[in-house]
Amino acid sequence: MEPDRIYFKDNPWPEGHPIKTFSWSAKEVDGDVWFDIHLESADYYSERDIEDDENFDYSSDWAAPIVWGNYHSCKLSSNYWHDGGFKVCAVTEYTPEFLDGFELVVDPTPETIEDWDDLAFHIYLLGHDAVGKHRIRFERVGNSMQFKVTWLGAIAQAYVGDYEFKHEFSALVAAADFPALPNKSA
Repeated sequence: MEPDRIYFKDNPWPEGHPIKTFSWSAKEVDGDVWFDIHLESADYYSERDIEDDENFDYSSDWAAPIVWGNYHSCKLSSNYWHDGGFKVCAVTEYTPEFLDGFELVVDPTPETIEDWDDLAFHIYLLGHDAVGKHRIRFERVGNSMQFKVTWLGAIAQAYVGDYEFKHEFSALVAAADFPALPNKSA
């Protein structure tokens, strides 16, 4: 996986897409640290255009470049459309040392959640789809205040009525700043 890219397994661009925006913030909720993450990809066609072959029968919309082109780019966010986010640890534990090597799972069984507004993240991919089964790992870059973030998850094409989380994504951010809590130093 190349840094600062997001990949959607089995889509028309196996090389992935550049990450245009990545923001990571921390907040305190009832004595715990919660994270918000917002990621936007560059346009799907930004690095390589794919000619649409109208005579080719693609196996699914997921495999068809023209479908991806209709939606332009991806937004994957815990705070763009709703007040989501996810719990990380107690405020008293929150340090760069604690976070180094820390991996957490968010919404591991999204199909059991009745109201998808309750999911930590929402996604605009091929329409407003659903996203869950996140595995997010933070690794400190040397002794700096930056972290490599590796993010894996699954997508259901809810926009077209497919609620099975069968499409995988992965993203790698090479160096994101450690998010200090508001009114507190890092």
